[in-house]
Amino acid sequence: MPPILKELVCGLTTPRTLPGNSTSNRYLPTVLLYDDAGLDYFDRITYLPEYYLTDCEIEILRTHIEAIVAGIPSNTDVVELGCGSLRKTELLLDALNRERTGVTYYAIDVMPRPLHESMAKLAPRFANISFCALCGTYDEVLPRLRKSARPKIVLWLGSSIGNLHTPDAVEFFTKISQNVMTANDAILIGMDKQKPTDVIMHAYHDSLGITAKFELNILPHINQLVADYVVQQSGSNSKDAVNNLLDMENFRYVGVYDEKIGRHDAFLEACEDVVVRWPCGIAAQVKDICGSDEDVTIKRGDRLYVESGYKYSDSAAEVLAQATGLTFSATWISSRDYYMLNMFRKPQAAMTHVPLPLPVSFNKWSVPTERSSRLANTPLTIKAPEQFPTIPTIDEWQNVWKVWDLLTLQIITRDKLLVRPIDLRHPFIFYLGHIPAFADIHMAAAETAPLSEPAIFAQWFERGIDPNMEDTSICHSHSEVPDKWPSVEEITVYRDNVRRRIAAWIDSYAALKGNVPADAARHVWMAFEHEAMHIETLLYMVLQMDPEDIRSPINCTFAPNRFALPDRCWVSYAGYPAVVLGLPSDNEVALATATLPPGHVFGWDNESPSTNIAVKPFRIQTQPITNGEYFTFLKAVQSGNTKIKRSIYDLVPRSWIALECDQHPTRAANTAVLATNYGVRTVVGTPSIFSTEAALWPVIVSQVQATAYASWKGKRLPTESEWTHAARTYHLAYALSITASESNYSSAVPLDMYLDELLSAQNTTASVHTCQPYDLFVPSDANVGFAHWHPVPVPALQPNAITDTDSLPDATFIGSTWEWTSTQFYPFDGFQPSD
Repeated sequence: MPPILKELVCGLTTPRTLPGNSTSNRYLPTVLLYDDAGLDYFDRITYLPEYYLTDCEIEILRTHIEAIVAGIPSNTDVVELGCGSLRKTELLLDALNRERTGVTYYAIDVMPRPLHESMAKLAPRFANISFCALCGTYDEVLPRLRKSARPKIVLWLGSSIGNLHTPDAVEFFTKISQNVMTANDAILIGMDKQKPTDVIMHAYHDSLGITAKFELNILPHINQLVADYVVQQSGSNSKDAVNNLLDMENFRYVGVYDEKIGRHDAFLEACEDVVVRWPCGIAAQVKDICGSDEDVTIKRGDRLYVESGYKYSDSAAEVLAQATGLTFSATWISSRDYYMLNMFRKPQAAMTHVPLPLPVSFNKWSVPTERSSRLANTPLTIKAPEQFPTIPTIDEWQNVWKVWDLLTLQIITRDKLLVRPIDLRHPFIFYLGHIPAFADIHMAAAETAPLSEPAIFAQWFERGIDPNMEDTSICHSHSEVPDKWPSVEEITVYRDNVRRRIAAWIDSYAALKGNVPADAARHVWMAFEHEAMHIETLLYMVLQMDPEDIRSPINCTFAPNRFALPDRCWVSYAGYPAVVLGLPSDNEVALATATLPPGHVFGWDNESPSTNIAVKPFRIQTQPITNGEYFTFLKAVQSGNTKIKRSIYDLVPRSWIALECDQHPTRAANTAVLATNYGVRTVVGTPSIFSTEAALWPVIVSQVQATAYASWKGKRLPTESEWTHAARTYHLAYALSITASESNYSSAVPLDMYLDELLSAQNTTASVHTCQPYDLFVPSDANVGFAHWHPVPVPALQPNAITDTDSLPDATFIGSTWEWTSTQFYPFDGFQPSD
């Protein structure tokens, strides 16, 4: 029996539950909607006034075609999944035909007639584009494109992604990324946005009833396929003896929209009791599939599930990108804010996140991380904190190595490795050797074995220059500086030897089944975290270079600045008598003979011992300060209408670069004059804080600058304990409130007290879960782990965030930049430096 008929048998005999729902329904294979008649119906739907999706997508393509084409070079393969009539695609092809050369367009569809008809109409119009029709399923067709070394952009328009449930969408795009795309290749996806329910319901329940005819057309298609197969099995040429499996007259179309999930579901509801009788010619095969060939009774009012249409939040594209290892590169939104075209690119390297249970509809808050149970439409429960892996996995190591190599051997070009972008520190080439040398020193300690050769590298590269910033003539002890640095080739051979040593140790650890000395695991963790942290610190150095000397790791499209600055909300907290900072101290002598317990969390010596800090009641702003807001502050200082005593030179962030250099403030020049335009330093360009989305990026400043801004606003920076309590409490409260059957939040109630109320039914309190050395919950779209090589805009608050006192406002506590507090970096009481 063909796979599609097997799926049909399973769907009619084995009900299943949709994600986020508790009701089970029999189902029909969605793909059976699209026979020739179904395609004709759907094409008619796209012209209906109620069906806004097509008009919105066409509007976006017409309005933003130049920006979209700017990210598609000549000699690109354009691959469209499910091309249909090509009505929207021709707008893109027209622009590519004018602006580019050597483009090949591949149209993929399962139905040959409309595919070839559309291609025949378009090909003669675009002389600069080669056309190729590929008929079949994606699994059948896409492997043909794997070996192409040409740049590629994959198109999936029409919000077809909305037909896939979240795990299926992630699996599909991961497969596309891994099997079709190479670094910097793009995929352009149409995604329908969440909007008022009545707009969505009208779109799927048009006044002419075309949508109903489209959905019901699946039944005669099923009858046709079954009859054809029965005839094939019997060898007869007559289908007259084959009764219809499902009569269209016995069903009606029903659509349901779940506003909480953001999903429209299409069903066929039985108007009377319906009995499905399997034809004799396939009954035996049906029994083999589902264990019985008995008739299936569909009672009146029962529903057969046909398809879903997910509607997405503003954060959905970022969540999808991070779940699939892609980079969310650009977005274009329709004028009514109904629809978005999102461009994703495949990065050369990224630190992938720990796999998390995915939200039902790519909503960053609709389900917590795997450190707690799945909560969508289930009783409010959370599990004990997750036990972390004992050591970093080889996959985690390899992800770090890929990012490190990309940074040190590509973003920093070879001719710049001897550059010292910070005069007081070593040139870049030192860090190329420092990372493997530090790792080798700790691997030697973990194995109680000699250093890797050449052992002199450990002496040269162990410790960098760490100047005293109060008196730069004073310098802490550092490694001996050789008369001449080793060559890049010598260092990379040494690096690879150390990496093989690490991989071999991890293999031996696996053979020990976790029975590894705790001290050895500690050394391995130090080597791992050291490399991860140095990626970030080295980036700080790279950003001090001339932007022209930096090789971008990925193509980026910066959106124009067409958005207002985000609104500001404040959340209050009652405080807590003992907010925990830091980690318990490890006894280094005891670690040498102990076996590491599962879930043990190591830290650096300056993170110990754990300390309890009393926090009084406080309020905190929910969103970070943007570049645009900070420039407003600088303008106020320049005008002289503030009490800020520092000069403009001291207050302009070093993360900015003057795009009109003649006016950039210097100590030797007029320090009261700002440049007319600034860009933000990144490894992918210097986008303007006025004309691009960088206006909405969180500003990267020094603590002195952050303190000055807060003072200008009549506020202060939070302490470390306040920020820690606020972030962990907020993340846990928001994730749980989203899935609670009733949310009784009121802005009059401190958030930590509200969280205790949410947890009271479980006989637990917030402190059990917030007093951990890590966050229990983080938003799925947080810009961490090099999801982007630049900050991302501070999201706009929901429209009711300011006025609705009974709705917990969205907040951004982590991602894009580090956060400043007012707490000085001093040792905790009882601090003991590591040996």
